[in-house]
Amino acid sequence: MIPRRASLVAGLVLLVIALGVGVESTTFVVAFPTDPLGPAGFPLLAAILLAVGGMALLLQGGMGEAEPEESSLPSGWPRGGRVVLACLVFLGYALLLPVLGFVPATALVFTFLARLFGGGLLPGALVGVAFSVTLFALFVWGLGLALPVWPLGVAP
Repeated sequence: MIPRRASLVAGLVLLVIALGVGVESTTFVVAFPTDPLGPAGFPLLAAILLAVGGMALLLQGGMGEAEPEESSLPSGWPRGGRVVLACLVFLGYALLLPVLGFVPATALVFTFLARLFGGGLLPGALVGVAFSVTLFALFVWGLGLALPVWPLGVAP
């Protein structure tokens, strides 16, 4: 269960981000429209999903009584230690991606984040591999983006 205050803050932050993404998506202009939705379709969908998630967190945080925040981190860790460590992991991901390739780097980062937030090593690794392969297929074959597959090659 997410602590009440954290849920409220996260919900508000998501709503602000959703508003920013939604407003920014209206500024995209393309000389020749390629589809009926235009370039704003994907960012607008992302804004809607962010807003729905933010509202869900606000509703969750607004219900019930406040519960004490418990940390499962070692006693020497600062209060937001996991979040700081997760941010550092994402910075490392940006450095690992060109070296290891998309699938291994994404699976490794997913596994580490799953473990960081209390998941098991083997389930985190299995889901991380499935997640990275699915994302790779979506980006490369669904959206036509070129990604570094392994250290030795880039997908078309």
